Amino acid sequence: MGVQLPAPPWMVVSVRRYISMLRRYVSTALLMGSLVFGSLLLAPNPGTLQARAVGAFATITAIDARTGIASLQVDSGEMFTVPSDRPWKVGMRVLCDRVGDGTPHYLERCLPW
Repeated sequence: MGVQLPAPPWMVVSVRRYISMLRRYVSTALLMGSLVFGSLLLAPNPGTLQARAVGAFATITAIDARTGIASLQVDSGEMFTVPSDRPWKVGMRVLCDRVGDGTPHYLERCLPW
C-alpha cells in the first residue's frame, strides 16, 4: 500500500469553489423551475370557458302554464326563456344573472325585483 499524499491547497480551494458554484446554480434552477411550473398550474387553459355573469333587469312578457316556461325581455330588447318555478305574473320585473360564456347567452337565478 502506498502512502497517499494530501492534495495541494490550491486544488482544495478550487474544488470548494466549484461545489459552491454548482450548489448555487442547482438551487437557482430548482427555484425557477418550481415557480414556472406552479404558475403554469395556476393559469387557466386557453380553451376553458369562464362564466361571466352580469346583472340584468327583465320584464316577464309571457308564461306558458302547461310547460312552466316564462319569456323574459331584457331592457336591451333581447328575449330569453327560463323555467318559471316561482309564482310569477306577466308584467313583473325580475333581476337575473345574464351569463355570456357560450354562444347563446342565457339568464339564470332570476329573482323578483
